[in-house]
Amino acid sequence: MKGLLHFILSHSIFIAFCTAALSLQTLQLLSLTVNNYLLAFIFFAAVSGYNAYWMISRFTFNPPPSFLYFLQKNRRSFIVVLLAVTGMFFCISNLRLVWYNIIIAIVLLGLYAIPVMPFKQLHFTRRAGFVKTILLAFTWAIVTTLIPLQVSILEMEHAALLIFINRFLFMLMLCVIFDKRDVQVDKIRGLQSLATIVKPRVLNYLMGFIFIGYALVSYSMKWYELTMAQVAALIVTGLITITVYAASFKKRGYLFYYFLVDGLMFLSALLTGLAGVVR
Repeated sequence: MKGLLHFILSHSIFIAFCTAALSLQTLQLLSLTVNNYLLAFIFFAAVSGYNAYWMISRFTFNPPPSFLYFLQKNRRSFIVVLLAVTGMFFCISNLRLVWYNIIIAIVLLGLYAIPVMPFKQLHFTRRAGFVKTILLAFTWAIVTTLIPLQVSILEMEHAALLIFINRFLFMLMLCVIFDKRDVQVDKIRGLQSLATIVKPRVLNYLMGFIFIGYALVSYSMKWYELTMAQVAALIVTGLITITVYAASFKKRGYLFYYFLVDGLMFLSALLTGLAGVVR
C-alpha cells in the first residue's frame, strides 16, 4: 500500500486528480453540465505534463551517460506519459474542444519548462523570479477554468471571470508554499522564484495580501451564481491554506507537500460540492 501511494504521488496521478476536481468545481459553481470525457482529458493532460516536466528536469540537473540509460532509469515515468497521452487522444475523439485555450495552456507550460531545459542559451530564463510563480498559477487558472468552460477569457461572464480570478489567487498561494520549500534547491540550481527573491517577512505579507484578495473575490461571488454556503466553503479553504503555509515553516516531509498541500485543491472542490447541497 505504501508503494502504491508513493507511485500515485510521485507520478503526479494525485495532483492530476485534484486538477480534474478543480475543473469539476468550476462547472458545479456555475451550475453547468459536466462532461466526463472533458474531465478525463484534463486529468490525462496533467499526468503527461507533470511527468514530462520532471523527466526534463532530471535530465538537465542529473545528466545521464546516455539517453537510452536515462529512458531505462525513468521507464515508469515514460510509460505513464505514453499511457496518459493515449488517454488524451481517446478523450479527444469523444470531444469537440475549443483548442485556443488548450494551445495557450501548452505555450505557457512550455515557457514554464524553459528554465529547466538542458540548453545553456536558455539559462538566462532561470532568473525569471516572480514571473515563474505567477506563470504557473496563471496556467493552473486557465486549465481549471477556461478549458472546462470551453470559452475564451474575453467571452467569460462576470461569475466565470470571478471564479477565474479566485482560482488564480488560490493557486498562487499554493505555488508560494512550494516555492518556499524549494528555496535552497533552487539557489543551488540557479533558479529564481518569488520565494528566492524576497525575504521571508515580505513573503508573509504577500501571502496575506493574496489571501485578502482571494477572500474578497470569494465574497463578491455571492452576488452572482454562488450561495453563501459555497462562498463560506471557498473562504474556509483559503483559511486552511494560510494555516498550511504557516505550518510549512517547520521542516516537512514528502507527504506534507504532495498529499496535504496538493490535496487542498481537492478539499476546495469537496467543500464547495457539499455546500452546493445546501440551498
